[in-house]
Amino acid sequence: VDPPITVETDNWPNGTLKRETSYAGGQRHGWETTFHPNGQRATRRRWALGEPLPPGQRWDSDGNRLATKPDLARDTCIFCGACVGVCPTNAMFLEYNNRDIWIDENCTDCLLCIRICPVGALTYPAEPQRNTTRTLA
Repeated sequence: VDPPITVETDNWPNGTLKRETSYAGGQRHGWETTFHPNGQRATRRRWALGEPLPPGQRWDSDGNRLATKPDLARDTCIFCGACVGVCPTNAMFLEYNNRDIWIDENCTDCLLCIRICPVGALTYPAEPQRNTTRTLA
């Protein structure tokens, strides 16, 4: 592989792994994983030549999966329902009166809603604002 992949690690004061990051040519490339002080995985995100590939995956300190839900730009959204129609798990609901989109725990982070939106009103932030916890199967 050119450039070669290197892995950097960082530890918590108790000696457990805190962060493990892959680099290629000085840029994050591959997986970056963070851990809670008790050793449970906290986040996992894939990078491509310095650019994050959303949405990433997150877990709480007990190992429960956190579903990252997209943020809605209400001033941009035209409430056409394209995101709701494309959702393979029926996890999205439009609320016309309050101009909001609700996303429930069935969300699988597939990104289809973001890709289908004709005005780019749905985005994944670097730090998720609306998390729901569900247990890993």
